[in-house]
Amino acid sequence: MIETAIDRAGLIERIDELLEARYRSADLFNLDDPLDEVVFILLSQQTREAVYRQVYEVLRRRYPRWADAAAAPLRSLEALMRPAGFQRRKAGQLKELLRAVADANREREVGPWGEPRGDLTLNFLNELDDGEAEAFLIGLPGIGPKSARCVLSYALDRDTFAVDTHVHRVFRRVGIVPSAGRKADHDPFQEAVPAARRKRLHINLVHHGREVCRSQNERCGECILVSFCGRGRDAVSETNGAPVAVDLFAGAGGLGSGFRSEGYRIALAVEAERHAAQTYRLNNPGVPVVEAKISDKTRAASLRRYMPRARNVDVLLAGPPCQGYSAAGSRRPDDPQNQLFGDVARLARQLGVEYAVLENVPGVRRVNGHGFLHAIVDSLGDAGFSVAPHLLRACDFGVPQRRVRYFFLARRGRRSSPVPRPPETHRRNGELPDERGLPETPALVDLLDELPVLAAGADAERLVTEDGREFLNMSTMRHSEQVIERIASFKPGEEPISYRRLGPTEARTIIAGHRALPVHPVEHRTISVREAAVVQGFPLDYFFCGPRAEQPLQVANAVPPPLAAAVARHLRSYL
Repeated sequence: MIETAIDRAGLIERIDELLEARYRSADLFNLDDPLDEVVFILLSQQTREAVYRQVYEVLRRRYPRWADAAAAPLRSLEALMRPAGFQRRKAGQLKELLRAVADANREREVGPWGEPRGDLTLNFLNELDDGEAEAFLIGLPGIGPKSARCVLSYALDRDTFAVDTHVHRVFRRVGIVPSAGRKADHDPFQEAVPAARRKRLHINLVHHGREVCRSQNERCGECILVSFCGRGRDAVSETNGAPVAVDLFAGAGGLGSGFRSEGYRIALAVEAERHAAQTYRLNNPGVPVVEAKISDKTRAASLRRYMPRARNVDVLLAGPPCQGYSAAGSRRPDDPQNQLFGDVARLARQLGVEYAVLENVPGVRRVNGHGFLHAIVDSLGDAGFSVAPHLLRACDFGVPQRRVRYFFLARRGRRSSPVPRPPETHRRNGELPDERGLPETPALVDLLDELPVLAAGADAERLVTEDGREFLNMSTMRHSEQVIERIASFKPGEEPISYRRLGPTEARTIIAGHRALPVHPVEHRTISVREAAVVQGFPLDYFFCGPRAEQPLQVANAVPPPLAAAVARHLRSYL
């Protein structure tokens, strides 16, 4: 059994977060003036975006005042609208719409009948409540409930939620409003979405519906919402010959991303921490991520429900929690999480995988007089695998830190020969070349030099430089002047662990103590999440989700992707 308890409100919250991170409420070119927006929407109906935008611009150049367009010959309007198609109908609707607006202006003594006199206007809608404004708009020719709510949202800044074909399709597929059969019934959709999220969620759903979640030829393998969509999970579980992996205790996706980069298909990831699961979803589109804990009640059959068309799983990946073993953790031999390796072994047997990869800290060898290394080997052996534990150092694989981790490489068949140690891909920085001809691991400061330099307290989750480059998760921790002076006063090697400065060539390891990262090798502040991610080997476009305080642990707990990729490449040679 695997349980994930995400209610409808939580589901909408996660979808909104992911879509905003992906599309960032990118401009749909809607207009601030309500009458401009009404006409713009009228032209957009049953027409491609590039065409109706062009037609609108031509119309406005020809008729800068709507009163002039209202008085124009019908044939002139038809000629302008011909590129958008349905020109006769749309020109007639526009004439009728502008006449209705003129009547309303005359009745209210505004626009051409106001003082001072002006152009036709719908600005009087600002004085009406949502219901009254929506009723008026729906009464205009060619304007239905969806168009009316778009005007209310975009031009009048009301907390309404418009349901177009894209919104309806995505909501139906992810099951937010499962009983919604008619697009015309907007209220169930609007009631499901908190008022503060409505406008940006609508915008981002339109982008997602256009680009990925299409009515036909949908691109489920590129979808960041596939975790929540049964249709999508079914589609992406078709493996097409690639080696298939399941990623348990998946974290922010360091191990899984490394395997994906080597051509593995991650059929399923399981991660209990909400923000880490979101990070995995965003950066690994097409991978279903179940937000749940692995326990002795978890069964392979419940995992397979989320990947219905994946007949065989080749590799099981797992990085169980290490707080009970880690030097930075509690180091309690009796921590129940210390035994989770047994569930990994059991699930590897139940899934029938060819290989299992279990990663953990060096502390598994001995924790306050208790050893777990042999217990892990024995557990995998009892599940029917031959096992070889390998202690791998990140700087031997292109990552500038002396981070050391055990990788237990298990092959099905107790009599099988164990998988040998993955070959090193790099030599440590400063080491002389040898006959292997390995490239040198880059120096830490050289990697950090590729990033903009920010002072402490910078708010820069998305930083765009003057030359147009974008950097993510660049926010830096706020320090008082006293803390900055204290950091500056420490001599290398004498800092307390909470202010440990990174070395210029390679770090000891990346630890997030009290959710704060180590001190920059040059600057007198702790490093940003992006700087930590660079040290870990994450690509620059890998975005970490959640509040700023939740991001450091995601980075620090991750397997460096280049190290994971080296293990994946080594294992694939046996597959």
